Amino acid sequence: MNNRIVWIDTLKAIAIFMVVIGHTIGLPEFTEKMIFSFHMPIFFWLSGSLVREKIRHTPFVDYLKKKARTRLIPYLSFSVISYTLWFFLLRHFGTQAQLNISPMHTFTGIFYGNGINHRLDHDTVLWFFLCLFVTEIIFFWIIKIRPIKWFVFILALFSIAGYADTWFNRPDGFRLPWNIDIALSMVVFYGIGYLCGPYFKKGAWMRSHWQWALGVISLIIYTACSLINSKVAVVAGNYGNYFYFYAAALSGILFWVIIAMQIPKLSLISKIGDSTLIIFPLHLLVFPFLTAGMVYGLKIPADIKEDSILLSIGYAVISILVLLPVADLINKYFPFLLGMPGKRKNRNNS
Repeated sequence: MNNRIVWIDTLKAIAIFMVVIGHTIGLPEFTEKMIFSFHMPIFFWLSGSLVREKIRHTPFVDYLKKKARTRLIPYLSFSVISYTLWFFLLRHFGTQAQLNISPMHTFTGIFYGNGINHRLDHDTVLWFFLCLFVTEIIFFWIIKIRPIKWFVFILALFSIAGYADTWFNRPDGFRLPWNIDIALSMVVFYGIGYLCGPYFKKGAWMRSHWQWALGVISLIIYTACSLINSKVAVVAGNYGNYFYFYAAALSGILFWVIIAMQIPKLSLISKIGDSTLIIFPLHLLVFPFLTAGMVYGLKIPADIKEDSILLSIGYAVISILVLLPVADLINKYFPFLLGMPGKRKNRNNS
């Protein structure tokens, strides 16, 4: 169990770093393709890998209440925080000022829940909470399918249905509320995570010589399919080629799992991994303040961000480090923001 906690927290730390740096603007195109091909699917895979078998015997109402508490309450909490900050401050500066988005359009977007068409301009990444909620509700019903071959068959059908939905996108990028259409694809990764969970948690196969062969093969497939495919944008339902999308995402997940399992326990990495629930929704709120400090404090031109991968790394690292004490503060004094009645437990054990 201790080994499992170490690599899971390490993998979560890697994944959140990829998300944060992926939202900077100084990355080369090939780096963006590599990151975006897997950085959202891996969170759904991770969530699925932690599912316990007792879900089969849990009444739906109890399950629904739990998921509403742990997904919808954080969504609403961070929506209130980010919208308030955006309304009074952030929308008046930089790109937001140029866009001149109606506050009412963004406010109603909180209830629609999509991260495109400026509906969540106050904090775009919040779409993930609703998508994960819908994904878990779908999964609750398909997990009851037996034998396992039929469960796998249903996941395959969902992969086709989720991808086929992209064929019917309107020119304006219309998506269903609460990312229901995106959840059709993400439940595939959630389900695969569930199937892989028992084997990965034991970790015995990772102690064999096969781990290095798997690592090399997965890296080759992950790199090739990511670069051949167009840039993936899960938030908008843009997956590119069906085969390349799933091949890149799944091989990328496998590659980074192998890497995470080789990294010894480091307190900072474990802390980052255990703080993803807070880093994820708040990192975009840190970026404008970093830019303001750079432009007004250090007198560095803002457009330097567009061509500097080092600055992108700096933005990501600083944002994560700044949010670690914020995570401690929320966990200790405001756990209700996360849907928790008391101090938040390690999510790997809950």
